[in-house]
Amino acid sequence: MRTRCLSIATLLMTVFAVSPSRGSCLQPDKLVLLSTTDVNGRTGPCGCHIPKGGLARRAGFADSLRTLFGQVALVDAGGFFPEEDGQQDRVAFMVDAMNLLNTDAVGVGARDLRYGASFLGAQVKRSRLPVVCANLVDARSGRPLFDPYVIKKVGNAKVGFFGLIGAKADLGPSRDSLRIEDPTAAARRTVADMRKKGADVVVLLAQLGQVDSEDLVGAIDGVNAVVVGSGAAMMQKGRMIKNTVACYGGEQGHYLCETVLTLDAKRRVTNGEAEAVMLGPDVRERDGIQAAVKRFEDDASEQARKTAAAAQGAGSR
Repeated sequence: MRTRCLSIATLLMTVFAVSPSRGSCLQPDKLVLLSTTDVNGRTGPCGCHIPKGGLARRAGFADSLRTLFGQVALVDAGGFFPEEDGQQDRVAFMVDAMNLLNTDAVGVGARDLRYGASFLGAQVKRSRLPVVCANLVDARSGRPLFDPYVIKKVGNAKVGFFGLIGAKADLGPSRDSLRIEDPTAAARRTVADMRKKGADVVVLLAQLGQVDSEDLVGAIDGVNAVVVGSGAAMMQKGRMIKNTVACYGGEQGHYLCETVLTLDAKRRVTNGEAEAVMLGPDVRERDGIQAAVKRFEDDASEQARKTAAAAQGAGSR
């Protein structure tokens, strides 16, 4: 497994070696949040009538926005693991890809614990992917399994990103070693801590579903934007929940949510809006990523073919 992960990382390092920088702070009164959620292990466009999604288009769209805005953050709200068993190599590829796409923060969904918390923790440690979850804790020590939040400088703004997992989420093989704190209590504590440490803007990566996400941000203060995940349907236009801009990008990475927050001179959010943008054929793919995804998918298909042939051979004996 370690050799395979290293080969995936090497491949991605080759094609991502030159990535665009954040550049100068164009339009300093705007902060743009680009988000996906519940990608379910999808690396390329779907086989739909109109092929949608994929890592290459996600990167290409982010590149295009960075030519227009100087303050752009890229996040994923979690649920990026595939639904099938035996897909650890795919997880490693996704983790390395998100890391090398300069993803600013990644949430944790129930699906991401399907191979056990130790597997996810090892992937995070190996890649240093900024995974955050404020209410998933070790049952014995009471300590958070991952960083509750991260605060990053995005252009001139200090942006705090934190994640929450649903109170009734299936913890899979780790259900006996983990527990979930009440999301609302964890959110109040985390938002206060981030604000105390100087966060100008607070973003929630919510694996709570639509109703619970909206109820939570309506019940507490201080969350400027929420990425709504865990089975929430795609909605073309975002919604204002009290003072929070909510975006709904749906599943499988077919859409990328674009949330634009307007900041005043003191970098406080004055208003905002969100829209789900389809990653269709008209979205430019970043050079090299399409090739990396194709190589990975071809290799995965070949491995699956060999496994199926070996099983068939064993069954015929």
